[in-house]
Order: sequence, then C-alpha cells, then structure tokens
Amino acid sequence: MAIRLGEFVRSGTIDCSVKGVITGEIFVEGMQKPMELELKGTPHPDIAGCVLTFSNPEIDVLDGEIADYLELRQTGFAGDMSAAQKRKVLSMPLEDFSTATEEEREAATVWKNTLYLEWFSHYNGRIVIEAVDYQWDIDLPRWTLGEEDIVEQAELAKAAMDMHLNFAIEIFQETNEEIRAAEDEIDPKAKDEFTWEKRLQESDKRADAFHALMEEARTPEEMEALAERAYADLSEDQEPDFGLAEEEVEIQAYEADESTRQLCEAIQNHGKQLIEEYYEALIGMPAHGEFLTLMVKSQTAAEMVASDGSCFERGFLIAHVKREIARSQRVNKTLEFFKAEVDPSISTDVWKLRDLLVDLAGQLRK
Repeated sequence: MAIRLGEFVRSGTIDCSVKGVITGEIFVEGMQKPMELELKGTPHPDIAGCVLTFSNPEIDVLDGEIADYLELRQTGFAGDMSAAQKRKVLSMPLEDFSTATEEEREAATVWKNTLYLEWFSHYNGRIVIEAVDYQWDIDLPRWTLGEEDIVEQAELAKAAMDMHLNFAIEIFQETNEEIRAAEDEIDPKAKDEFTWEKRLQESDKRADAFHALMEEARTPEEMEALAERAYADLSEDQEPDFGLAEEEVEIQAYEADESTRQLCEAIQNHGKQLIEEYYEALIGMPAHGEFLTLMVKSQTAAEMVASDGSCFERGFLIAHVKREIARSQRVNKTLEFFKAEVDPSISTDVWKLRDLLVDLAGQLRK
C-alpha cells in the first residue's frame, strides 16, 4: 500500500542538479528528524536539473506507527516527479457543493497545478507526496532532458511502478490465501453470533486487502487492470467465494415482533436525527467519517432486523448489531479526545444510540 505523506509534510527540498541522481530532505510533522532522499532516476522536464523547495501552510501530524515505520534514509528509484501536473479541485466547501446547482458545481471545479513527488523506497515501498496548496519554488536548471531522456525517464518510472505493483499483487494474493485458510476452519453449519462475527471479520480483511491494492492505482482504468491481474493467477480454490452453493444454504430466518420493530424504528430515527444535527459540526474532525459510518450502518442493521419476510439469521443479525455497538464506543472515544472542540451533547446522543443497539442485541438473543 502506498504511503501518502502530502498533508503531513512541513517542508522539503528536492535536488535534481546532478543528472541521474535525486537527493533531498523532507521534514514530516511527527518525525523527529527529516527523511533524506538518495534516489536513482530523473524527474519530469519541469524540474530536471533544478532544485525544488516547498512548504506546506496547513500541516497534520503523521500517525506515530507510520512515523516509526519510515526509514530516515530513503534509497531507491524515482517515480513520477513533477510540479506541473494538473488536478481538478473544488473551490467551495464540500457541504455547499452537495446542495449546489449543476452550473455552480461546474464553476467551482477548477484545474490547479499539483506538486507530485513519487519514489519507490527499498525499505518502505511506494511513497507519494501530492498537493495543490503547497508553496514551492524552482531555480534555474543546470541541465535539461532531451527527447531520448524523456522517453527513458518515462520507461524507468513505469518499470519501478510495475515492480512495486507486482509486489503489491503478491502481498494481496498471500493475504487472500490466509483468509481462505481461516474461513475453511470455520464450521459452515454453525449459525451462532460468534461464528458470524468470525465470518464478518475475515470478510473485512479481504475488503481491506483489496482496498489497499486499489489505492495503488491512479485511474479507474488502472484499477480495473490491477484487479484483473490480482485474480488472474489464483486457482479456483483460491478465488473468493461470494456465496454458498444453493444446496448448502439452510436459513432459519428471524422474524421481529412488534416491540423489536419499534426499537428498530427508534434506532433509525435517532440515527437520522444525529446526522441532521451534527454532520456539519464534525466536518474536518477525525471522528467525522466513523460517525457517518456508524449512523448509516446502525440504521441498516435495524432495517435488516425489522424487514418483512426477513431472510437473515438471528446470529448474523446479532453479529451486525454488535459491530455497531463497538463502533459507537470508538466514535465516543475519539470525541472524548477532542471534547474541547465539539458540542458535549454529541457524545450524549451517540451513547443513547449505543444503548438502543445494546437493547436490540438483547431482544435478538431472546
């Protein structure tokens, strides 16, 4: 999986003054010392032969585990390095964009120059710094790339990327094999909540592994090609099993009584209320994404429990509700950390949702 450092970089220098060698120094917020670059290769023509300096006016702190993982001395091969790429960005807040007209959205989508620095570290794999809001400066070139040099630069960058993708595909396939082995150990006839939790956990691992692989792609076309390559070498026994054979399915569907339906309705209404009241207040906060996931998935779990003609087993439903109980606790833990910046009533309302989910799990176990 690529390590993307754009929002965590404080400042840096990329020195391309010597042809075929790229050196530099990257100051990352959360690392005690700067990363030193010693890369083979050449950048794009716009910074070839030049020294690029840059700084980031808005810095976030890098996660400690990733900071510890990164080597201070970054050796390897240069990928695409340029300060002249273009990217579409929004010139209005995301919350305004969601309610804007088509004409307003088109006007708010503008092209901006993008700083894109990519390299393939011997120790940390693919690392990318990409930003449109950096301040940067490029001095005069000591040398320039000829037509043959430009072709060679593109070929070398592609070769480095292909080598990295081959490794990423191998990691994904190994992970997929480990997941299949773990799934084979789960009793296919067991329908209790704990067995369903194990199945869902393995499903999450597979989804996470596939998502990490897809993050390596830069376009939808690359995503499709990467997915095809990832599964091309898997045997039929290794390919993901998206469902049991028809003759193996034995479902004892759960049917909710009236009190359980009312509880499900309360969960759905409370989730909608929380989104209406706190969505905008949490924009930009670390809890925002997990908060929205909790609201949506809690309502989905309640809908599955209360659905007419349900085809879901009791253990399956309990496992889903328990996941949202755990998620609500994670959300409130994050909110507690940022309690000085958020309305305290948010935590109170999230705890209320958690209590409703606990009640629903209790109803399901009766």
